[in-house]
Amino acid sequence: MEQADVVVVGAGLGGAATAFWLSRLGAGRVRILEQGSASGAEASAQNAGMLRRLAVSPVERALACRSARWLCEPPGEAWAEAPCYRRTGGLIALAAPPEGQDAHGPAGLAAAAVDLRARGLRVEEPALDMVARIAPALAGAALHRAWYLPEEGLLDAHAVVQGCLAEARRAGARLDLGVRVEELVVEGGAVVGLESSAGPIRTGCVVLATGAWSAGLAAQAGLDRPLVPLARHLLQSDPHALSHLEHPYVWLEDQGLYARPEAGGWLVSPCDEHRVPLPRGPGSRGPVAPLWRAVASDKLGRLLPALGALRLPRGWTGLRTFSPDRGPVLGADPELAGLHWCAGLGGFGLSTSMAVGEAVATWLCGGQTPWLAPAEQAAAAPGRRVAVDRLPAPERAAQ
Repeated sequence: MEQADVVVVGAGLGGAATAFWLSRLGAGRVRILEQGSASGAEASAQNAGMLRRLAVSPVERALACRSARWLCEPPGEAWAEAPCYRRTGGLIALAAPPEGQDAHGPAGLAAAAVDLRARGLRVEEPALDMVARIAPALAGAALHRAWYLPEEGLLDAHAVVQGCLAEARRAGARLDLGVRVEELVVEGGAVVGLESSAGPIRTGCVVLATGAWSAGLAAQAGLDRPLVPLARHLLQSDPHALSHLEHPYVWLEDQGLYARPEAGGWLVSPCDEHRVPLPRGPGSRGPVAPLWRAVASDKLGRLLPALGALRLPRGWTGLRTFSPDRGPVLGADPELAGLHWCAGLGGFGLSTSMAVGEAVATWLCGGQTPWLAPAEQAAAAPGRRVAVDRLPAPERAAQ
């Protein structure tokens, strides 16, 4: 029987970053198992590639700030020839309400901006008549409030994953592709190994970093850790005159719409969410539903008139996995010794990946993460009590 000190299940953003930090921290023999034929090919490859730190959630914000420290200046040679970050700036705004109605929007963005400034990040609140000069795609848009973060930018998820794995393997970690984990082996209330399509592996530490598939493996061991897969559309436009490499990404937070330059056009999402059955895997990328192409076009026409004539002929749905309260699930499971979590990263996995991996690996090795406040660690703890389910109901999609 093969043996390993730590087995990381999943070679996407979270798993790759965790393996990188485990190797860096001297965790011993690290084995990475990926069910697909390529690493980083599931949700890690389906996102829009934006670094975003202006988040209402304190734990998401703290993880993104810590992660950006490593993503902007990666801590290894593997990224020297394949940089993973390009600074463009990001502009997040709230739309002006219809005449006669009060302004509304996600509570906490203003407080989040204050927190980011206290952390040393530039967060500007430009006059509304200046917004279009910063981001011409917002010309003619009726806005209530806007925040511009000049240090935000675009991330290359492939470069992040491959860099982490290359550094981990250089330190002695082993990566096996095309290997499916069938079940965890538990004895005396602790993980002692796992059964895989490549045979049994003896280990006392398993990190579940395989997205929505993590919940099923835990359930076989008698643990109820709900993780819900939600699909979201991303649509690619034809070439457009306003698209250029230096244009900031733009995000209308309260309206559920974002756009960023891509391939001479725009990558657009109507921020839809749909509960979907979990595929057996590998493979979770889906086709475009005509309804949501129409919804995206309608939103562009109403909210971003400068982009209102965009054609959106191509696109896909990507899988995003959330816990019911939308917080991450990180660290040691309180009910099963030897089981560690790196899951529930939802729509913020790319922005937080390096810090997520650092936290999970540090805790597994017995260390501390003083850069995460106790309340933030509690908000990410496996087995935490969920007070409010913030996911869309099964019978309807959030719009």
